[in-house]
Amino acid sequence: FPTPRDEDIPREIREVRDSSRDAEYWESMARIIPERTLKLWDALGAALTEYHKVLVQRSELFSEASALQRQNS
Repeated sequence: FPTPRDEDIPREIREVRDSSRDAEYWESMARIIPERTLKLWDALGAALTEYHKVLVQRSELFSEASALQRQNS
């Protein structure tokens, strides 16, 4: 397994780095994508899931129809 990154950083650098604003930074990154866009993506995901179900059903029906055509001929 690779070593954790903290072990690769020299001790002097780890002690000098100010991490007091890290939480603020990551909190702002969590809100970089607007809520409206996230809702749109959720709706598109749900619609694509339903569309996939329809396509799977059509594929099954097509296979069944092909089998029936072979039987009829």
